[in-house]
Amino acid sequence: MPPQKCTARTLKLITLGEIQPLPWPMSNYKVSVEDNTIIVRTENKKYYKKLRVEDMDRFKMPLIVKHVNCAHANSTLMISYEKPKPVLHLEQHIYSELL
Repeated sequence: MPPQKCTARTLKLITLGEIQPLPWPMSNYKVSVEDNTIIVRTENKKYYKKLRVEDMDRFKMPLIVKHVNCAHANSTLMISYEKPKPVLHLEQHIYSELL
């Protein structure tokens, strides 16, 4: 299998992580939250990755499991983390000060 490429983007409402190529079906992936880190692993034990959400680290807030969503398409696993309202309010305040 070729090496995996992992990218992360911070959008206005979510943080999006993409890992590719991961050819197995979505049912093979287990995504969990441990020690304020998103853990991606496969049932066949062929892949394991830790992902940090920098916005949550920056504001020293814990990750909430119900905010983690996953999708799989075209050999790409997409993991999104919906930012909680306190983080959105803090970011909006910071952006308003910059403008």
